[in-house]
Amino acid sequence: MASGETAVSSCKNRGMMRLFNHFQTSLDSKVVVALTGLGLAGFVVFHMLGNLQVFEGAEALNSYAAFLRDMPILLWTTRLGLLSIVALHIGLAIQLTLHNRRARPVAYAVREYRKASLASRTMAVTGSVLLLFIVFHLLHLTAGVVDTSFPDRLDLQGHRDVYGKVVHAFRNPLFVALYLAGQFVLGLHLSHAVSSSLQTLGFEHAALNRLFKAAGPVIALLVVLGNMAIILAVFLGVVRT
Repeated sequence: MASGETAVSSCKNRGMMRLFNHFQTSLDSKVVVALTGLGLAGFVVFHMLGNLQVFEGAEALNSYAAFLRDMPILLWTTRLGLLSIVALHIGLAIQLTLHNRRARPVAYAVREYRKASLASRTMAVTGSVLLLFIVFHLLHLTAGVVDTSFPDRLDLQGHRDVYGKVVHAFRNPLFVALYLAGQFVLGLHLSHAVSSSLQTLGFEHAALNRLFKAAGPVIALLVVLGNMAIILAVFLGVVRT
């Protein structure tokens, strides 16, 4: 009898350990998703600030782009690092989503969305669309595959004419519409991602909760407005060659 009780106790202990390890793994995954998400949000802000140099003219933007290309080791290290962060962020986010669905296999008969915002309810959708937009953006303005009508050329200082390519791109109403739609999706994703990441990492304080909750929407708004300013300024002829 004693041996039977010991076996049952041992099975219970093993079950508890598996449950604890599973919980720990899930918690660690959420932390990594939060950290990688904040890292990507930081890059988006930096990228937007760099592109705002389009308002300073061709020399400023082309010199900035040349400065980045003149440090190939740093540039490619950053690119590979970003690619790794994106892959890790997406992979773990998918894993957590699937885990949550398995944990609650039966859908609610009536969904209550009073507290959940649109951004929080559509994170998987906006994340997927955002990934497609990023691929399109890289093929368009970085690789020059989407639009081959603007040949690579140099400016008067011998730098690649990034400014000219940007102006050429956003004179096209189709590209303007696509990029504006991309900014909407980016803003929706960022607005929830930043705030929820801060919450996951434990940045909560009674006196600062409102600030942390507002961080996501504020950062998202600044990024979207900055990027839209570039797109619309070119399209409306404020920025021109």
